[in-house]
Amino acid sequence: MRAPRPLEIVVALAAAGVVGVALGAARKRPPPVPRIAIDGALDGAHATQDASFAEETVDAFVGYTVDDDHEPEPPDPQTTDIEVLATLIPMSHRGEESLTVARRWLGPGSNHTSPGNPAIATHAISRAQCKAQLRGVVLQTPLQREICGGPWEVPIHTGDPARATTCIDVFEYPNRPCVLPFVYSHAIMARRLCALAGKRLCTQEEWNTACEADPNGGPPRKYAYGDTLDLKVCHTGLVKSPKCDVDTALWKSCPTDTVPTGSYPGCRSRLGVFDQHGNVAEAMSRLENGINYVQLKGSAFFYDGAMYRDDCRYDPRWHVDPLEESWHTNYHLGFRCCRSVVPLADRGDAAAVAPEVSVPGWNPPEAAVDADDDPYATDDAD
Repeated sequence: MRAPRPLEIVVALAAAGVVGVALGAARKRPPPVPRIAIDGALDGAHATQDASFAEETVDAFVGYTVDDDHEPEPPDPQTTDIEVLATLIPMSHRGEESLTVARRWLGPGSNHTSPGNPAIATHAISRAQCKAQLRGVVLQTPLQREICGGPWEVPIHTGDPARATTCIDVFEYPNRPCVLPFVYSHAIMARRLCALAGKRLCTQEEWNTACEADPNGGPPRKYAYGDTLDLKVCHTGLVKSPKCDVDTALWKSCPTDTVPTGSYPGCRSRLGVFDQHGNVAEAMSRLENGINYVQLKGSAFFYDGAMYRDDCRYDPRWHVDPLEESWHTNYHLGFRCCRSVVPLADRGDAAAVAPEVSVPGWNPPEAAVDADDDPYATDDAD
């Protein structure tokens, strides 16, 4: 066999160089973000991407997980200490002014907003166990964070996330993965706690859509997790304590037996919202005849499947009061927040999320609460 001629060697080396440059560029090019599967359906944030993207998962950054929650660890065991509770409020790092407002709202006049009475509550799942079950699960995609402007929020839509005008918290307040939800929060204060993070109480219709909607534009579901009631999917089916006296000793006798938010990975809507059934019921708003009323929805940890329907569209008429006159509170009642956003498709280069909700001035009731008194002696419950 003859030896290669000089010209042939030059051509071969040049060809090898071209191939090497092309391969190097391909290695440096970041892979596209794959679509995320939730319950067999594509997550709405990437529902419109090219189908070929789903195969390119190697080294791709797919989204934020429970390990991306970098806020301080919540109190363990739970506490009613105002300073500790203030650290749980989302966006509390904004400054001392926000913390001052939060401390005032977390005081005795605010009805002890907290994860419940720590002296009598029990929690079947620990924070560590919850985090272990959620580890590796994508809780928010980069596109969802871009649309919503904050952590642990997802856009509400039925097919095109870029057209969404509202984002909803993934978890019940304080909207952090694997943290016990707040209870004993009357709607007046819940609205203000949402406002500290530039948000507001969700409307009933927003909550309904977040529960039932298919991000690919298909038919709605009856429940967030499917069309058939299953008390094992969410934190439901517990027995209400026989010692619970809601009329004369609510705080002292009614245990808030919740679990950290996200403890039941299957209790998630197709848009990515956790715990809309079970754990705690939720307060939201509904507009009727020009008046903004409070609407209570969802079920709590003791829901047995027979009390009421508890599907996404169930429309109860519990404690219907104008929002600014609603002081109803309960050991199993919490809330979650929503945020108004400028649709991503309409933002251009400079636009961002909608203006933050202002925090109105508010003073707690003047009457002092004696340490030996039960502040819930005359409250009622559902």
